[in-house]
Amino acid sequence: MFSHFSSQQIIPFIISCILLFLSIIFFHRDKKKVGLVFLFLGSIGFGYFIANLDQFLIIWDEQYHALVAKNMLKNPLKPTLYSAPLIEYDYRHWTGNHIWLHKQPLFLWQIALSLKLFGINALAVRIPSILLHSVVAIMIYRIGRISYSSTVGFYGALFFSVAYYPLELVAGKYATDHNDVAFLFYVTASFWAWFEYQNSKKNYWLIVIGVFAGFAVLVKWLVGLLIYAVWTISLVISEKKKRLELKKYFPVLISVGISLFVFIPWQLYSFRQYPLEAKYEFNLNTEHFFHAVEGHGGDFLFHFNAMKNIYGSGEAVPFLLLLGVFLFLKNSVAIIYRVAILSAIIITYGFYTIASTKMISFCIIVSPFGFLGLAALVESTINFLATKFKLQKSELFFRSIILVGVCFLLIDFSKIQHYHTDWKPNDNCNRSSDLKLMSTIKRVSDVLQNEKFVVFNINTRTNGHIAMMFYTDYIAYSFIPDQKQIKQIKSQFYKIAILDVGNIPDFIRNDNDIVKINTLSSN
Repeated sequence: MFSHFSSQQIIPFIISCILLFLSIIFFHRDKKKVGLVFLFLGSIGFGYFIANLDQFLIIWDEQYHALVAKNMLKNPLKPTLYSAPLIEYDYRHWTGNHIWLHKQPLFLWQIALSLKLFGINALAVRIPSILLHSVVAIMIYRIGRISYSSTVGFYGALFFSVAYYPLELVAGKYATDHNDVAFLFYVTASFWAWFEYQNSKKNYWLIVIGVFAGFAVLVKWLVGLLIYAVWTISLVISEKKKRLELKKYFPVLISVGISLFVFIPWQLYSFRQYPLEAKYEFNLNTEHFFHAVEGHGGDFLFHFNAMKNIYGSGEAVPFLLLLGVFLFLKNSVAIIYRVAILSAIIITYGFYTIASTKMISFCIIVSPFGFLGLAALVESTINFLATKFKLQKSELFFRSIILVGVCFLLIDFSKIQHYHTDWKPNDNCNRSSDLKLMSTIKRVSDVLQNEKFVVFNINTRTNGHIAMMFYTDYIAYSFIPDQKQIKQIKSQFYKIAILDVGNIPDFIRNDNDIVKINTLSSN
């Protein structure tokens, strides 16, 4: 089972499994706080395990996010892809432009801070997602505890901690990786704060809701305000006699005002500093709803079928999940919680089903409720079996076995081994090209040292020039320059190097000022 992993890779996994098993034991022995501590540590361990499997940046999105975050170390308020655009570019193309506003900046600031603290490497890019993923698990517990029971809250947090798809987002494997992890975190945090507010009625939670919702917008735009639609619907439906009393909506308005205060300044700043790019990206966000941008389309059942990716595999997964959510809603402790959770799910799936652009991760923001639904289904099943077979004396053992079995199914270890090792070299997302690119980057760095170079023909793998710019201080392009471009770069006092794989033209081969790098030799 572990044969394709190194001992360095598999030890964190084994330790994390032990920590999560201890969390189950302590929680069921009524030492809930200790159990939650072990759960949090085990979740961090699982995140570290999967994030540390690939010592390279993943194509497509992760490498772009990493490079922009690295460039933000120089100026956090100036997100750039090419920090020094020496060749003409199209500002509308996020894969090759200068000012990069393709995503809101908060998650990039988080990655930049991690790079500052831990250095320029792939694991540092993923550390914020490791931490956010682990905190989401604890917030799921609190939501479940408030709205249903502490046991279901714990099970939901446990299942989320080990679920394959969210972990692969932490590892940068699926689009749009760390952006989606951060969005999931801040949207979940706004819901968590709302549940805490409903539970305690303490006004400081209004500030927390507003801040987290505002941060969600600063990750992935206006869907981050989902909590306010849910909150309003909950008030209208759960308090029918007072639905027309304006004062009932004052807390919502206060919290919305705080959110506006959080996310509006960046919008004003970016439009003033980078009006061309900001206007284009603003219009592109709207375009996602009406047209399948970049070919990301799908049919009416796209997001229903995507449940099989987010929550597991198998044709029965969506139906089991719906059953679990039904049980969770049926037994929630208050109508306002039932309305809130149901409306969040309906709004999210309804909106993204109608929208033309479709991606698997879009609906992951309501996955905490999905995992709580799964937890309710498992808890109900365990209680039924324990009662039917009179397992009172061995119930802890029985529960532990069931939970371990469900976790084993959710983690999908064989799929991790499939995509992150050489177990199946012909079907592992061309991992060999990623490793070859890292060797190319090292070879180029050894040859050019720390001089001011522009490097061409970096096409060891798709968009390898982006990873080259992340790991080095060179400016890199995947193509072979023409004579005009060479003259243009020389006029800006940059040296030129090119990767020689046998396809460079004579005017470059005969130019002694251009360094030719053969990655197959040491000369």
